[in-house]
Amino acid sequence: MRRVLVTHLDSSVGRRLVKALYHDPDVSLVLGVGTGPPPSFLDPYRDKCFYERIDLAKARHLNSFVRSERFLRARCDSVIHLPFTSEIESEHIPGNVPTLVSETRRLLAECRKREEIQRFVYLSTAFVYRAEPGNGNLVGEDTLLGFDVEGAPTVRAWIDADLICQGELKDPDLKMTILRCASIVGDGGQFLMSPPLEDSRPALGFDPLLSVVADRDVARALLLALHGDEPGIYNVAGREVFPRSELRPPASRLGPLPVPRVVSGAVSLLRGMWSGGEGVFDRYGIVLDTRHAQEVLGFEPLYRIELRGRSGDRRVDTVRCR
Repeated sequence: MRRVLVTHLDSSVGRRLVKALYHDPDVSLVLGVGTGPPPSFLDPYRDKCFYERIDLAKARHLNSFVRSERFLRARCDSVIHLPFTSEIESEHIPGNVPTLVSETRRLLAECRKREEIQRFVYLSTAFVYRAEPGNGNLVGEDTLLGFDVEGAPTVRAWIDADLICQGELKDPDLKMTILRCASIVGDGGQFLMSPPLEDSRPALGFDPLLSVVADRDVARALLLALHGDEPGIYNVAGREVFPRSELRPPASRLGPLPVPRVVSGAVSLLRGMWSGGEGVFDRYGIVLDTRHAQEVLGFEPLYRIELRGRSGDRRVDTVRCR
């Protein structure tokens, strides 16, 4: 019976995950932490799921929490770390460690001190991979990561946190599993952990292909990783692949603007200079190869992503596969 600590349980993926953990007969207790007040969606699960409001990025908060009576009585043997922190460029001080990196490093350090914690599952993202013209084929787990000092702060934090977790893959006392998921689709077509879909600016001359996955399937994959006996890195995605323009139509209803290659290349170069590398995912897609997760974890998506409506009225829905 697993006793699980879940970080950022107050996130939208946390909402899906807590329901899955509650109905899992092999999980006896869930202790969630987050920076917000106790979420109302926990109300039906109070007999098995508990919540503490802390900021894991602050050392004194984490130190107080791991010494608290609630944590000690929980006797957690597993950790699921969700990466839903805010990395705001305007608030970032040069030389400071990003929030996600800081809390991941501190959380792992505390886990290593405790013999009872045997498993650590980290939800990473497909956007740690390098986006480049050669990504026309499926991206596997051995694809190079997209190191770019001029990249978006959130993407850089994802990569750094992923690397910190990779450093524990060979630890015999802590089973580390990293799930790199595609663009997450939540209720009402909300996109999570997806730079090209959160950016509404049109990508001139480009319409990259993207893998997507329903938030319910992400919760299932996290459970499979929690109970699995094969630590490692796994790609997680649904079966569907869409052009960016279909998931996030540009302001113009004409779709991606068909400008000449020379002009689009010049505009993209200038945009890359202005945005510090943030527009790279608008040009080159990320389509995941999920065979490893299927063969080892037994992951199969149970939900498909559907597009409904037309043009400006288009919406994205998650639908249970028949």
